[in-house]
Amino acid sequence: MLLELLCQSVCPDGAPGIADTIVRFDENILTEDHGDVADVLHQLEAAGMKQAMEAHRAQRTTA
Repeated sequence: MLLELLCQSVCPDGAPGIADTIVRFDENILTEDHGDVADVLHQLEAAGMKQAMEAHRAQRTTA
């Protein structure tokens, strides 16, 4: 959610420090050889949306 707010130019207090921490985490943990952080975050967002849609479909099927 914080990244979405930053993309929309909304800057809550402390956002720059939080954003820097997220970027460093992504660079060190989620990417290989300090790859493209934005690409990794987009992939994670897409995976999360896919899981949410599958869960929603499954819930509708069992209801």
